[in-house]
Amino acid sequence: MNCPLCNSASKQAFIAKDIAVLDCDICGHRFADVNGGESFVADVYGDDYFSGGGAGYTDYAAEGDMLIERGKMYAAKLRKHAAPGSMLDVGAACGFLLKGFIDSGWTGVGIEPNASMSLLAKDKLNVDVITGTLENAQFDRRFDLISMVQVAGHFYDPAQAFRTTHDLLNDGGHLLIETWNRGSLSARVLGRHWHEYSPPSVLQWFSADGLTAFLNELGLEKIDGGRPSKSISGGHARSLLKYRLGDLRLLDLIPEKLMIPYPSEDLLWALYRKSSRETFSPDAA
Repeated sequence: MNCPLCNSASKQAFIAKDIAVLDCDICGHRFADVNGGESFVADVYGDDYFSGGGAGYTDYAAEGDMLIERGKMYAAKLRKHAAPGSMLDVGAACGFLLKGFIDSGWTGVGIEPNASMSLLAKDKLNVDVITGTLENAQFDRRFDLISMVQVAGHFYDPAQAFRTTHDLLNDGGHLLIETWNRGSLSARVLGRHWHEYSPPSVLQWFSADGLTAFLNELGLEKIDGGRPSKSISGGHARSLLKYRLGDLRLLDLIPEKLMIPYPSEDLLWALYRKSSRETFSPDAA
């Protein structure tokens, strides 16, 4: 399978969950040997992903308040770069993160492949989340901000997703990304045992430098970033640990609703600004 970013040849790095993990020979991007598509997204990110445990969530809604506050936290980070405007939240689920931005003065819409989550966003939070994927998204307007919090690793066609992002941003608009950093110390020390090597739920593993290099080619310039603070529910932590380590009874002692601070050394957040009026050409990648 060729690299989903630059279409160069790749070689196998190791096997995770019976799926080959590949490294690009040219740009170094790491990705799962999975040919995804819309049907793949529907299967992997169905209702069980948000309530069935495994590599997903035991109860996504239990993290709602925390995710709303996370949206507010990122909105505060953006204040020194841009006034609130219109936004698109990618992988919005049932809209918690988007609600945090809206409460901070932004207006906007989310896009989410799971139809149940899209409906819940309207019913529970009265926020607008459409059903679909960024790879196939079509909008008749542009946005001042596109947010991707814990989403980039799930794209089945990241090059197309980021091309769409560039074209949907207003000139001078911003792209906010939070994702796992495979160049982090813990990822390098743990190697193939790093918890984020969990295909087919996660398909792409970015390093901070690799992500920035690719986005620079699209006309997206990094202007801020760092390591974010993060917490997860006890149920989510238990589910992830069982997915990686097996059904250890000791893990059942973790309380379901306990909010656990996550040591975010292997996370990154980055803010990019669209720097030109030129639309991206596939030949530039």
